[in-house]
Amino acid sequence: MTQITILYTGDIHGRVERLTRAAFLAQVHRSELLAAGKHVLLLDSGDVEERQLLESDLTEGVAMFRLLKAAGYNASAVGHGAALTYGPDVLATIAQASGLPLVCANMLSRDVHPTPVPGTTPTLIIPCGPVRVGLIGLTSPMNGLYERFYPVKISDVLDVAWRYSHTLRAQGCEVVGVLSHLGYDLDVQLVQALPDLNFVIGGHSHTLLDYPTDIGGVPICHAGHFGRHLGRLDLTLDERGRVAHWFGQLIQVPEDGPGAPEVLREWRRIQTEARRTVREIVGHLSDPVDLAPDRACGMGQLLADALRVRLEADAALCITGHLRAGLNSGNVSLGDLIRACPSPANAGLAYLTGAQIVRALEFGAAPDIWQQCPHMLRGNAVGIVQVSGLSYQLDHEAPAGKRVSAVRIMGRPVDEKATYRVAATDYELMPQRGYIPDLDLGAVQFETRVPLREMLRDHFSLFDPLVPGLRPRVLIPR
Repeated sequence: MTQITILYTGDIHGRVERLTRAAFLAQVHRSELLAAGKHVLLLDSGDVEERQLLESDLTEGVAMFRLLKAAGYNASAVGHGAALTYGPDVLATIAQASGLPLVCANMLSRDVHPTPVPGTTPTLIIPCGPVRVGLIGLTSPMNGLYERFYPVKISDVLDVAWRYSHTLRAQGCEVVGVLSHLGYDLDVQLVQALPDLNFVIGGHSHTLLDYPTDIGGVPICHAGHFGRHLGRLDLTLDERGRVAHWFGQLIQVPEDGPGAPEVLREWRRIQTEARRTVREIVGHLSDPVDLAPDRACGMGQLLADALRVRLEADAALCITGHLRAGLNSGNVSLGDLIRACPSPANAGLAYLTGAQIVRALEFGAAPDIWQQCPHMLRGNAVGIVQVSGLSYQLDHEAPAGKRVSAVRIMGRPVDEKATYRVAATDYELMPQRGYIPDLDLGAVQFETRVPLREMLRDHFSLFDPLVPGLRPRVLIPR
């Protein structure tokens, strides 16, 4: 009888120390299992990368996949951490730089004859002695965000899984499983629709299953998040190569356990490379720029200027919550920009009426809006709306609907019936945020491939030295 053990993690999100400890634990189990004549696979269900981790962000996720490869992983599902933030094109770079197979069958090019996104493979066949294990990769549709922002198509999950499961069986795979970044609920639906699967290793929903969920004899396995647990699924196959028995469990990763030496060495190399990169000088500032959430500030106005210049807009508006620090005068390094602007937001150009602009400013002036510290801003206060090409008076003490007045665009009083080209970010432009609730997102021109930090970097390259606009554009009565 053949015995195969699948060790798995998911949703590590840049927790490097935990990854090194989970990798060490996996190595211990792998050595013991191999010594006993068993076969071992090590898989990750996606989102090992993390925008808030410097080394991950600088490399658009590559660094974390290098760590997976150093740890001996056989494959990873495609999460949304890199693909949605930087664009699916980054997957080719990740795959080439790390050498790790990225398994994804349902993200395709938007062509007449769609093909897998470069850098990904729909399936992966791994020989385990006399048995061939076939993996199908599936990633979350992310509520249509991929197709809104990028030239890709997310195919129907059930159709893709059914088709490739039959293909893998025809290619001689006795064991067929799914490496999923769909989330637990979709994993359950998948197994209910395809009961001939042998297992699902899942992620995305951060679900913690001490023992796999058994759906008609098929185990659905999730190891939670942040590398706190290593999952283990043992498959026992009969003489015909069919799964006769399985058992799964989670193993807690010790908080003070040792790290895998190979992963630690690779991490030190990555850190050295990052230190070299962040020292790069990107420009010069003639004056320092401050950061404040409740008034006009130099850093907020600088970001608004960069948005307006980049998108050739009449005006620009943005919250200060995208920013975490100001900048000193003199040389500005890439590291300075990273500390000042860690936001994953992207720029967008919209055609707004004067009335919509005034309403957005008024909405952003409400204390229960600008004083919020939402999770997606990593604890930063949202802040009032900073502007470029535009000025307004803000009275914090006035009642709702009366806080904003004297709005001027390009030096002239705003015409509420006129239409203006306005640059902002996806944070302010998403209708559900409330700034512009009646905005048609289909008409917005998003620049998804360039995050705000890179846009600021380009702004510095255009103006050297950069003289920031320091005169307040939000006038607050004393």
